[in-house]
Amino acid sequence: MKSVLMKSILVCSVVLMAAGLGSAQTFTKFNPPPCDFSDQFYKVNGILPVNAGGQTAELATESDGRFGTFRRTGPPATGTQVNWVADTADCSATDPTHRDFRILATTGGNADDGNSPFTCADPNFVVPSCAGQQKGIPETLEFISILAFLHAQQTSFENDFTVNEGDTTISLVKGTDAGGNVTGLNPRGISMEYIVSHFEAYAAPIQRFGNTFKTNPCAVDMKSPLGTQSTDPSQCFSVADTKDANNNTISNVATPNLRQNWRFATNRNAMDGSDGNCITQNDQLCKHKGTFSDSPFGYFCDDELGMWIITYFWFTQDPQTTDPNSTCGKVFANISAANGQTLDGTPIILTAHELNDELEANNCGAEAQEAVDGTDGGAAWLVCPAIPDPRNGAISSDAFLDVVTRNSKLDPFVSQNFTCLQQTGKFCFDTSVE
Repeated sequence: MKSVLMKSILVCSVVLMAAGLGSAQTFTKFNPPPCDFSDQFYKVNGILPVNAGGQTAELATESDGRFGTFRRTGPPATGTQVNWVADTADCSATDPTHRDFRILATTGGNADDGNSPFTCADPNFVVPSCAGQQKGIPETLEFISILAFLHAQQTSFENDFTVNEGDTTISLVKGTDAGGNVTGLNPRGISMEYIVSHFEAYAAPIQRFGNTFKTNPCAVDMKSPLGTQSTDPSQCFSVADTKDANNNTISNVATPNLRQNWRFATNRNAMDGSDGNCITQNDQLCKHKGTFSDSPFGYFCDDELGMWIITYFWFTQDPQTTDPNSTCGKVFANISAANGQTLDGTPIILTAHELNDELEANNCGAEAQEAVDGTDGGAAWLVCPAIPDPRNGAISSDAFLDVVTRNSKLDPFVSQNFTCLQQTGKFCFDTSVE
């Protein structure tokens, strides 16, 4: 999905409501709310949902918790909220790939499609989505349904599974995929781990702790391109899970551990080349000339579980103390002026252009992923499918928004549109549901 403004072929009338979040939704609903997937659907798509064949399944243990099985209360739910409810009407009854647990926790973030006030003001980087700026839409939105966090490939990915569905036999055969992972390959010879590696969810850990700004993660394989890597907690920020007083796992990428909202690459689509595939060495449009990468995946086509590999990104110097006349000082100031700042005093990063071409290209920021064997101690993947179209019922009346609540221009836009979707079935900036 290139934008939340994607058109639907259906048209319905919407009854506006003045009631609060808990009120019944009276508009016409045709987009179902999110539910957890069935064990069978996880297996067919290469994820191990239960202990089997000598493999220990992470989804069957508490670690960060598969919603519908674990963590009905606790983060992101607060107070009397719950993260999920049993539901036989909206889940398997409408889609047999789901089991009867409806997810209420809804993570708000941005589509990684090149649209932000800063990007749209940059004369050297003009994209069609910037046309939305004229209508007062400051950034693109995504709403994601939390299902589970995964930490290690050996406890997450199915490597040997066969099922007969009618006249069709679906098999995952143990083998080595294009990324060198020993895992279950589907009939196309591709593993889910390899497919998911093309779809990034960008997490922004907190870096400022009191008067200390930490410029690298406490993980040896996530080394910053600048300076010396440290695993001393006094010098680096943690990228590992923690435990609460009741010994429940609190994910390292839970909302309180982030400085800004998520960015999701839902726009990556094989048909327009935004997934980065290059099917010929002679294609002059290839990002990396002469590199053969026949991996034409699309998020809403190939990634049927809506999974992500987590890419952590951070600043390699403190934006508050950087010389304002330096290259990084100017980059920080320009992005902050348009996108706003977190309470860390760091610019909000909304797009790949800002991260790759402004921060990283000028050695002002860095990005990396956790070790796939789980040794870093934090989440490496998310099972957290994007809601294809959050209008017309996909945001249920009892759902709640999981969002970074720090002071910024970003958060009100996300929360206001969540409320509009919940109450009216459309975005605040929609004049009609189309």
